[in-house]
Amino acid sequence: MSYFDYYGDMEEVELFSVTDFSAEDMTYRSIAVDSRPAGDYMRSYEAPVYSMSKNSKFAVNVTAKSSSTASVNGCPSVPFGVSKTKFMMNMTDSRTVIESINTHLKSQSDFDFSHVEEDHMWKGKFLCGSSCFEVEINLYQDKTVNKYVVAVRKVSGCSAVSGCFNNFFSAMQSALCTEPSASTPVRKAFCIPTGICMMQMSDEQFLEGIQPIFRMSEHNNESRVQCAKMLCDVSQKDAHYLELSAFRLPCVRLLESLVLDESEDVRQYAVMAVAAFAELPTYKEALMCSAVLPMLFGLVENCVELQQAYETAQVRRTAARVLALLSRTHPYTVRAELQQQACDVAGWLQRVACLQDSRTREFALVAKSFLEDVSPSVNMNMLNISSLVSVRS
Repeated sequence: MSYFDYYGDMEEVELFSVTDFSAEDMTYRSIAVDSRPAGDYMRSYEAPVYSMSKNSKFAVNVTAKSSSTASVNGCPSVPFGVSKTKFMMNMTDSRTVIESINTHLKSQSDFDFSHVEEDHMWKGKFLCGSSCFEVEINLYQDKTVNKYVVAVRKVSGCSAVSGCFNNFFSAMQSALCTEPSASTPVRKAFCIPTGICMMQMSDEQFLEGIQPIFRMSEHNNESRVQCAKMLCDVSQKDAHYLELSAFRLPCVRLLESLVLDESEDVRQYAVMAVAAFAELPTYKEALMCSAVLPMLFGLVENCVELQQAYETAQVRRTAARVLALLSRTHPYTVRAELQQQACDVAGWLQRVACLQDSRTREFALVAKSFLEDVSPSVNMNMLNISSLVSVRS
């Protein structure tokens, strides 16, 4: 087909169709016009002006409140789409409800919470080894039934810690819920069959398998976080592998760099790993003669921001526990190393009794009882110099 034939055939095709409308098919609408002047029309929408004599008294109702979502006691109403993990408390006094929640949360040894009173909220954190997640507890009031609703949700953390969160919510619901019909399904605990035995590995296989973890510390922040978490898991291995000199010395150097990392997430997992390795006698001397000891010593203090204390409470408590462990067995070495690093040991011994967290204060007082018995001018001849030199080398 030629160019002319193609466009010639297109002339017979009707591309558009126009339909003629008649006057009968069209509908008209009329508009009413107000004949009043514009000034009169606008004055009809003006608010009336009330006059008041000078001798009349105008009483202001200070008890009236504007309609809002908050109840009389300030507790917000239940929002739409509240968390599924919630339960009711059949109490009419909000103060009693808050006291009951605070009492229960203080009994949770694995959690730390801070109460945000103005928001009727509790912020908490769970940290144990390589497992960590944060939770939020919100208090609402259901005006229709005059009851309080406690909503619990996990705001951070992977799915691996969902079981721990479910256990926490179930325990809280059982302790505080006043609804007899409220119940949560009980999941069967996961367990490894006893007939399965773990395959034993050789020392060479262990050292070869640990090298990728060491190399992860050389990359970005997420890799370093995973490196610190893996060290927490590796610390649970058999002591035979952990005490290998080919692993122990590189591991201590890696822990030393991780506890001084700029990322808070990396540091918190590194402290948890240090606490696990410090249980082994061969690691105590190496940790005392590194930058780990003064870093742990500096953590045993009060948090400046009280509402944010829950975020670092477990880390500060773990640091106090490690410091007490090392001071119990090597008080002279601990104090000598701290003084060599220009740490204010004397000032710390005076203010350690003022630590706000009771468990942190308990561990710190144990460390104090051993460190204060050591003379400030520590006689270095009493230390095992040969062992210190061998560890540093």
